[in-house]
Amino acid sequence: MVIGCAGSGKSTLCRELAARTGLPLTERDALGVMGSPEYRQALVGLADQPAWILDGAPYYEDDLIYAAADTVIVLDYPRWFVMWRVLRRTFAVEVLRRTVGAHRPGGFGAWRDRTHPLRWAWSSHPERRREGREVMQRADLADSAIWHFRRASCARDWGRASTASSEGGRRVGW
Repeated sequence: MVIGCAGSGKSTLCRELAARTGLPLTERDALGVMGSPEYRQALVGLADQPAWILDGAPYYEDDLIYAAADTVIVLDYPRWFVMWRVLRRTFAVEVLRRTVGAHRPGGFGAWRDRTHPLRWAWSSHPERRREGREVMQRADLADSAIWHFRRASCARDWGRASTASSEGGRRVGW
């Protein structure tokens, strides 16, 4: 499972890990409305699988998913860094008029919307960082590998060298 703020590179890292390992990738945003019966059922189905990659935190089914996870990756980057990434992606989406993940072209006027990825990354950043730190303290993850990356270069290097196994134990604080 990979968690972190909008713009931290969760989707990119998940796609790379899925390609390297052959594990099925599930994007949380594609599971439907969070908290809906369909969303919850999709997460129950995911937890029943022997191996998987989840792109994003499992809101509303935390206990179920964390209990099934053998590896959790926390992308915990500074606000300026994720804002730079989201701004760069926003310009690419708007100029090229192509959807990137959940980020869809809406014109630069859409930036006023509080749910716009740029505004969402800014406002949710402190909450996501707190959430990541809380996840690292969860008792149900005591036997799981937890990788906490504070720099994108460390996560990128780990992703290239790793086979996404839980070998290597708990590496908290990179």
